[in-house]
Amino acid sequence: MRGDERVDLGLYVITASIPGMGRDHVDVATAAIEGGATAIQLRIKRRSMGQALKIAIAIRCSAREAGVPLFINDHVGIAMASNAEGLHTGPDDISLSSARRMLGSEILLGRSTDGRPADAIKMEKAGADYIAVGPVYPTDTKRIEKTVTGPGAIAKIKAVVNIPVLAIGGINRDNLGECIEAGADGVAVISAVAMAEDMVAATAELRQKLDIARKKRGG
Repeated sequence: MRGDERVDLGLYVITASIPGMGRDHVDVATAAIEGGATAIQLRIKRRSMGQALKIAIAIRCSAREAGVPLFINDHVGIAMASNAEGLHTGPDDISLSSARRMLGSEILLGRSTDGRPADAIKMEKAGADYIAVGPVYPTDTKRIEKTVTGPGAIAKIKAVVNIPVLAIGGINRDNLGECIEAGADGVAVISAVAMAEDMVAATAELRQKLDIARKKRGG
């Protein structure tokens, strides 16, 4: 999965549970895959490890059948047990070197950064296969207040690393193109899909806009 066999992280959909809309992680992942997502991340916080693993395996089966890689947020154990293609962590989570020792060389490792180029360089040297920069725009997904980086941070980080850079945070159909124009290799979205009235249609529209933006940029 690494090296020359890199996956397309262009439309990276992060799952969510929306009880008020009758949606859980599997529902969001299934709709996103049908709509054209190129990668799925299971971001699950308030479930037992057993429940989380069951959800991860269910998503992995659907994703693998469609040729879409599954990333697990934070939980190394779930990534291992579900045989996911990737693990995504933040600065306060397990170190990249420890994750690599535990998971081996084949799994993809992603890391979040708030937009500082120096941190991005360290992450790449520590073994990150891609970096997620954000929040690029204001978002309600994270409860902790974080400084919005703006798309300019994407360009700065893209200039100093040789691995894919994802834009994350407040991204939707209206600003996706701006992120790609700034140099992002892909975008990570949550609410733009999980909160949409029609999740399949919303994902398809995002994918279309991604493809157009990439073609306009020339890659």
